[in-house]
Amino acid sequence: MSDEATGADVGAAPTPAAPSPAQEPTPASSPTTDPTPEMMPPATPEATARVPAAPDPGGEEFVAALPQDFETALAEELERLAEISEEWNPDAQVSIAVVLPDESIHGYRARETRISASAVKPLWTAAALQAAGVEAVAPLANDVVILSDNSAGGRMIDLAGGVDAVNAWTWDVAELSDTRLEAWRFDDPDRVARDFRPENPLGNRTTAADLAHFYARLHQGELLGPDETAVLQGWLLDTSHTVGSPRDLDGVLVDRLPSEVAASALHKAGWLRPNCCPADYRQMIDAGLVVLPDGGWYAVAIVTARGEFFDLSNQWVSLASCRIYSLVADDPDLVCEGEEDGVHDPEIWPEPASDAQS
Repeated sequence: MSDEATGADVGAAPTPAAPSPAQEPTPASSPTTDPTPEMMPPATPEATARVPAAPDPGGEEFVAALPQDFETALAEELERLAEISEEWNPDAQVSIAVVLPDESIHGYRARETRISASAVKPLWTAAALQAAGVEAVAPLANDVVILSDNSAGGRMIDLAGGVDAVNAWTWDVAELSDTRLEAWRFDDPDRVARDFRPENPLGNRTTAADLAHFYARLHQGELLGPDETAVLQGWLLDTSHTVGSPRDLDGVLVDRLPSEVAASALHKAGWLRPNCCPADYRQMIDAGLVVLPDGGWYAVAIVTARGEFFDLSNQWVSLASCRIYSLVADDPDLVCEGEEDGVHDPEIWPEPASDAQS
């Protein structure tokens, strides 16, 4: 079962044998059906044939071709998206980061730290690829990157050399200074950082800026060798790219993009949802790399945390991603809004008694 299905990726649970509702609810509480290996195609190095080619024109040319007022328009759009979130979900805290091919970053509260959830599992996989190579990592990739299985995620951390090795790769190689893995104690209570603090149950942290930079640097081949880069991109292409029902969570970033654009996007979502977590812990976080029809690209990360209405949180991530694409791709005719947007349906994510009492 994936961490999102259990809500367990708050991370450093002090006592795995007796978890709190915010850390490890029972599988029976899940309103969704978790994907099984039979439902998902296996991720193998051969999947990399669909990886988009390197962008042309280059970064400086791409940015130079944008409208003169693009930065102002994007800043205004991000502010407007934050206002929409406030209208739909007043208690939600949101962050957005957009990284363009010239490595410039544009964002709304992009460097505020958030619970990392499963959005950082591609980082663990990248660290393991560098430490152990493709042959060792490939058997775990489907479970970690696509099915988001927590036990497999722990084995991926081990393959990378442990929690401290993952942090060293994250800070020294990926240069993501605001991302930290505190602990991942599934199947191993000792899988913790050297300076692990048991009193800190929310120690696995990241920012929208770090996640967007990860995808930008991965796409530019700055993190791994060519073979390792290609296989990781291939696995990220095999994550879910649609939302089939209001309870589907793992395709929200790309669900409203044009179908051909969504199909070529790389992304990985993470979430802490109702039936697992009280409102203070809940969030949706999705990040990835979007390739434009003309070969340009941008990296994006969108987070909404602590919102009371989880269905609206997910709608908002999809809407925000689509409107950012419309602006960057200069596609003003793209329809991003949905008929049910902004209207909470309590039947989608009914509140369990344990959550209501948290």
